[in-house]
Amino acid sequence: MSALPADSTSLDSIRRSLGDRYSLERELGRGGMGAVYLARDLRLDRLVALKVLPPEFASQSALRDRFLRETRTAASFSHPNIVPVYAVEESPELLAYAMGYIEGETLTQRVARGGPLPVRELVRLIQDVGYALAYAHGRGVVHRDIKPDNVMLERATGRALVLDFGISRSMAAAAAPGSSLTRVGEVVGTPEYMSPEQASGDVVDGRSDLYALGLTAHFAATGTTAVTGDSAQRIFVRQLTERIPSIAERRPDLPAALAAAIDRCVQKEPGERFEFAEALVEELDAAQLAEPEIPLPLRLFAGELSSLSVAVIGISIVSFLMVRSQLAANMSQLDVLLPVAGLLAILITRALTTTSETRRLAMAGYSPADVAEGRSRVMAERAARRAELRADPDTRRRRSATIKWGAAMLVVAIVLARVALASRTRLGPTHYQTPFWGIVLIFSAFGMLGTSLVLLLKSPFRMPPAERLYRIVWLGPIGRAFVWLGMRGVAVSGAATARVRTAPRSGATRPRLESVAPAGLPASPIPLPARQLPAPMLAQRVATPIPETIAALEARLMELERWRQEHGQ
Repeated sequence: MSALPADSTSLDSIRRSLGDRYSLERELGRGGMGAVYLARDLRLDRLVALKVLPPEFASQSALRDRFLRETRTAASFSHPNIVPVYAVEESPELLAYAMGYIEGETLTQRVARGGPLPVRELVRLIQDVGYALAYAHGRGVVHRDIKPDNVMLERATGRALVLDFGISRSMAAAAAPGSSLTRVGEVVGTPEYMSPEQASGDVVDGRSDLYALGLTAHFAATGTTAVTGDSAQRIFVRQLTERIPSIAERRPDLPAALAAAIDRCVQKEPGERFEFAEALVEELDAAQLAEPEIPLPLRLFAGELSSLSVAVIGISIVSFLMVRSQLAANMSQLDVLLPVAGLLAILITRALTTTSETRRLAMAGYSPADVAEGRSRVMAERAARRAELRADPDTRRRRSATIKWGAAMLVVAIVLARVALASRTRLGPTHYQTPFWGIVLIFSAFGMLGTSLVLLLKSPFRMPPAERLYRIVWLGPIGRAFVWLGMRGVAVSGAATARVRTAPRSGATRPRLESVAPAGLPASPIPLPARQLPAPMLAQRVATPIPETIAALEARLMELERWRQEHGQ
C-alpha cells in the first residue's frame, strides 16, 4: 500500500479531519502502512502517537470494517508490553488511531545506532515480546506483523513494547470458513518476517508470531535480516523453502540455550516451534539467562568510583610533574609543597564526597555485600560486552580498518614532522626560524600523531588501563574497606525495605510483587518482574521463588473484574 504524501496539503487535510481533538506536532515515522505523528490530545492534554493510515483504508469498505473491528479489539488490551490504543478517529477521507507515545526508539533504530544487542538485552527483548504475544494469543488475536519496526524500546527502562496490531486478526475469524474478513488482504505483513504458513495464505495461529519473533531476534542479535531477496515473491519462496541458518553461526558468543530457543522459533513447520509464547519465556527462564538488573544507585556508585580513580591518577601525575619541574628550578621546599598540598586537598575532598555516596546507599538499605556485588556485575557487563564485540564480524572488520587508518596517520605524521623540522633555519645554538608553512606542518603532524595513537591504542576488544586499575583497587580489599568505613554507623530507615535487592547471579529467585488492592479486595501476588509494574503500585518486594505464569495473571485479572462488577465500578 502506498504511503501518505508528506506535503503540507496532506497535513492540512489531516488537521481538518481531526478537528479540535488533536494538535499535530511533528512526524515520527512513515512507511507503507501510513505515517505516525506526535500529537497532543487536546481534551486530555497528553501526548499520543497518531497513526494515519493510507487512503485506501478509508475508501474501501472491506478494509475499513476489518481495521475498525480489529483495532477495537487491540484497544481492549491492557498489558505492560503492549503499546495501548486510546481511540480510533474516522471520517469519510481519514482513518487513524491514537496510541500511547513511548519515549524511546524502535528496535531497528536501536540496532542501527548501537549495533547488535548484548546477550542480556536480547534475552529481555525476547521475553518482553513473548509476554505481549502470550497475552494477545490468550485473547485469540495473532499480531501477524512482528518485526523490528513494530517493537519499541522504552528509553528510561529498556522495556520492549509491541505496537501496531492494526493488521492482526481474530484467530476465530481466520479459521471461520466463508468469513468476508478472511478474504480481505489474505497475505498481509512484512515478507522478511513472515511465517511460511502466512506467506502461503494458510490459517495462522500464535506460532506464526513466534516465527516472526525468532527472525526479529535474529536481526537484534546480528544486525542483519535473515531472509532477504530482490522482490517480495523471491522472499516468499525463501520463507517457504529455505532453512534459516543457526543463529550460533553468526553469534557464537550466545549461550547455547538462547541460540536453541531462537532456532526453534524459526522452524518451517509450526509443530516444531514452541506451542505457545509462554513456553518460549519459560524456556529462557529455566536457562537463567535473564539476570536481575543492577539497581540504578549501585550502577551510579560504580561510575562515581571510576571518576574518583581518574581523579587520583590525574592529580598524581600533575603533582609528580610539578614537583619535578620545581626541584629542577631549585625552588624552596615550601614553594614545592604548596601546590601539592592544594592538589591533595582537592583529592581528599573528592574522596569524602564519594564516601557520602556510600552513606546514602547504606541509608537506602544496601549492605557492603550488595555494593560489592553491584561493582562486580558492572565490570562483568563490560567484559561480556567486549566478548560480544570480539565475536561480531562487523566490529572486527571496522576495528581492522581503524588500525589501518591509525597506522597510515602515524606514518604521515612522522613524514610531516620531518619535513617541518627540515624547513627550519638555525639562528643560534638553540634558536631556529620556521616558515609559516612549516609551522602549519608541525601542528598538523602533532595533531595526527595524537589521533593515530588513540586509534591504535584504544580497542573495543581490550580492557582499558582505567578499568584494570578499577578492578585492582575497588574490587579488592581497598574497595571493600572504603565502603565499609563509609557505611559504618549508618542507621537504616524502615523505608529501605521497599528497594529491589539484587539477587545472586546464580540464583533462581526473583522479586515477589504485592499489588495494592482496592478497599474490600485482598491483595494477592502478581507474578511479573519488577520492571513491568510502576513503583507506586508496589507495597513491598520480597525475594521469593515464584513461577511467572500467564495463568496466575489471568486469575488475578478475573478476580479484579469480579470485584469491579460487584461494586458497580
